[in-house]
Amino acid sequence: MMNRFPGKILLFGEYLVLDNHMGLASPLTSTFCSLHEHSSQTNSMLEDISIPDLMKEWIAYCASHGIDFIDLKRWANEAENKLSINSNIPIGYGLGSSGAVTACIYERYAVKTTKQETTRRRLAQMESFFHGKSSGIDPWVSYSQQSWLFQGNALHAADEDRIRTFTEECVLVDSGIARNTKSLVERFQVERKKMKGWDEMVDLSNRLAQSFSPQQNNPLDIQESMHRLSMVQRRDMSWLIPASIQRLWDEVLANGNAMKLCGAGGGGYFLLHAPAKQCNDLITKHHLTARKL
Repeated sequence: MMNRFPGKILLFGEYLVLDNHMGLASPLTSTFCSLHEHSSQTNSMLEDISIPDLMKEWIAYCASHGIDFIDLKRWANEAENKLSINSNIPIGYGLGSSGAVTACIYERYAVKTTKQETTRRRLAQMESFFHGKSSGIDPWVSYSQQSWLFQGNALHAADEDRIRTFTEECVLVDSGIARNTKSLVERFQVERKKMKGWDEMVDLSNRLAQSFSPQQNNPLDIQESMHRLSMVQRRDMSWLIPASIQRLWDEVLANGNAMKLCGAGGGGYFLLHAPAKQCNDLITKHHLTARKL
């Protein structure tokens, strides 16, 4: 097995980052992607994908887009000789499956640079094969295996201890629905005009993200701010919340806790924050499952 890289979770900034507001992304270390040589592909997350075809198309994309920092000849040769991918990152769930495999390929075949911004830009170029246009955040979080605050092109390392404390109070609730991020983003551009709480959501999300900066010394009531953000998203972004999640969300709010989108919404995982950890019975009641971060 070659190097393995984690998936990622966007803790704060979903949709807001499209307007250059602050985001906070962190590695999801319970997930991984790795490359293997001369071994069969056995992982269920990729069973419906032809790895040789994927590699061939990706290599052709890189060649046609002038990506010259990758050894395409070596990559193509190894891809033909049963290079395989092992991953437990669900596809279509917003956990950075394409970013993690991009990190794997970059680590294996790239001519490296010590410049952080150059590396992020290169990873973005490669991941654009999957999405049309990539910010490079997902593969950068996977590749660096660190948490990052970001706004536009600015990147700052986040406080890992604070993030660890926060994520230990959270679970990811599985909606059981995969989604297409591109179509959701396109609809959001229309729906946003109807949102009454856009400015409040921006303020809450930015302040929550900033609270995980090592330079932030002003304490923020995380639970109260999460609860307020949760109410705004439930009211103004209900079209991004499946019916089964909406019912759970309402009960979580009634108990003084919080849920929020995790990435694009529409399906995939939703973040549930409950410091007292009293929501397991509620999740079971609604016939849903959850995983720790």
